[in-house]
Amino acid sequence: MCGRFTLRNLDELKSRYGETDFESSYNIGPGQKLLTLTDKFQIIDWGFSPYWAEKPFNLVNARVETLNEKPSFSNSNRCLIPADGWYEWKQEGDKKIPYFHHLNGDLFFFGGVFGGYRGKVGCAIVTTGAVESLKSIHERMPLIISKQHFKSWLNGDDVDCEDINSAKSISHHTVSTFVNNPMNNDPKCVFPTNETEGTDEDLFK
Repeated sequence: MCGRFTLRNLDELKSRYGETDFESSYNIGPGQKLLTLTDKFQIIDWGFSPYWAEKPFNLVNARVETLNEKPSFSNSNRCLIPADGWYEWKQEGDKKIPYFHHLNGDLFFFGGVFGGYRGKVGCAIVTTGAVESLKSIHERMPLIISKQHFKSWLNGDDVDCEDINSAKSISHHTVSTFVNNPMNNDPKCVFPTNETEGTDEDLFK
């Protein structure tokens, strides 16, 4: 799954696609604004509700395997979500250890879907099965779309758009539970911890 991610350095994004009003973030979470790209930049709430819902669903993720089957996404549109990392929590006994996943600062794009609910547009990040190197942390991961398939993804074409090479190159390290609080939004969120430090929430107090 994907419940928290980063978009820190906007310089590369701006150089490729132009200016955006979005501010860099080390801790983007559900319910917050996220940046999407279709034929232009749009800032959308993270939380998708079908147009027919009687009350908000606020779905955070959508499984790519059932994207075309679920009624919830039958009238959704597709988008790309720029990111340069995401967080995942590994269950170890009675603790959940946060990990940061990244490509050493490189920009990549998640597949996303968006749509309207009573005039309010919301977005969900599409997920897929984790590559082998990440399965020990979580069985799911965001679907990373390859550059050559941006247009196909946005058009809704039924093709394999996954950037498997980038997915296999993802690095990860443990971070402090400082990141658990969505109000914390600074470089401390991505600082690696070591085995002796663990993930003590007091680390950055």
